[in-house]
Amino acid sequence: MRTEWYYAVEGTSHGPVNQAEFERLVSAGTIRSDTLVWQEGMEDWLPYNRAGAASEGAAPMQPRMPVSEAHDPAREDANTFVGALKDGFARYVDFKTRSTRSQFWWWTLWSIIISMVSTAVDFSIGAGDSGPVGLLTSLAMFIPSIAVACRRLHDIGRTGWWQLLMFIPLIGWIVLIVFYCTRTQEEANQWGMPPRR
Repeated sequence: MRTEWYYAVEGTSHGPVNQAEFERLVSAGTIRSDTLVWQEGMEDWLPYNRAGAASEGAAPMQPRMPVSEAHDPAREDANTFVGALKDGFARYVDFKTRSTRSQFWWWTLWSIIISMVSTAVDFSIGAGDSGPVGLLTSLAMFIPSIAVACRRLHDIGRTGWWQLLMFIPLIGWIVLIVFYCTRTQEEANQWGMPPRR
């Protein structure tokens, strides 16, 4: 029976530790149900609450790097005006990593500008404020806007589900604006290392 464990806390992997030490870390609260753990024979790092069944009867494998130690997938120029637009579309459905304040706010400014231009085009062709150009641009910007906001929340250590606060008028909007303005967490969290600034 394999008894050596590895675990990742705040982006740093630790181990090996024997079974008795591992159980002591669990009882002390160092290893929680969402802490990534790995044991020889497991295919990949898993949260502790899911690791028991996965470690039974598998062939030995080398541990992979925990998600929190992965590289920053953002473009080099993602914190610039034009770079934020490119990065927003390049990571169109990336809901797993982090984005800085500047990436989020430049993307938001682009969204407002594109919305105003598309509305102006719709008015100029006589389609009103809900014309085809505005509809198409809104559809094109919808998912990347949710993704950028989700990554921004990840950057301050919160899950992307906090975006649902937008459905609570005024109070929810104020809370989200405060979250979006909050400084980047300097240390790694469950969504990766701090992004480049």
